[in-house]
Amino acid sequence: MSAPDQSPILRLAVSADTLSPRLANLLALQRAEEPETIILLQEVAAGDLVRGIEDGTYDVGMALAATTTAFAMNAQPLWADELALAIPLRSPLLAYPEVPLDALLRYPLLQWCLWACEALSQQVDARFEPEMHSAKEVTSFDLLAVLVAAGFAVGIAPRAHIARARGRGIAMRPLANGPYLVSTQLLRKPHGSARAVERFAERAVRVATTDAA
Repeated sequence: MSAPDQSPILRLAVSADTLSPRLANLLALQRAEEPETIILLQEVAAGDLVRGIEDGTYDVGMALAATTTAFAMNAQPLWADELALAIPLRSPLLAYPEVPLDALLRYPLLQWCLWACEALSQQVDARFEPEMHSAKEVTSFDLLAVLVAAGFAVGIAPRAHIARARGRGIAMRPLANGPYLVSTQLLRKPHGSARAVERFAERAVRVATTDAA
């Protein structure tokens, strides 16, 4: 039998692309207002996150919007970020205040999270035809930052991640004809969420509203 004073546990799954100062603010608020609830945080792949919520492995999750398009899931929009370019410090592309996609045709291009922004993905696919130029996906932002800083490529990633990596030998430029936005959502089952999950969701919305103000 469980002890009557056993602390409640909230199992939170997040995808790597949602790790941000806003998530840190949310966890700090949760800890301050509901310290008795233990947060078990796990970083998982987006597909595993959705399946884990469906089968009860996780109580709640946070992922980019495109993750949920094919699933019946309660998805609460929280905050958005703009996709931008990570560029080597001595690249000629820095001459552009906003870089047009056509200017990237001469450069190896890496993409991280691009699948979460359909509008930009379609435009990249239209310009970077596979037989002429390969826009390659990378599995982590850290790998993208290392390759860009070394001068091997130009990268597309959420602006907040690039901004935090500026001391690592890369610069940032916006994409022309944007903004191209990616949205972070809070995911849970459509029905029957525990009260601890509902309170966590309410705090997430508060953090999103406060940061947007």
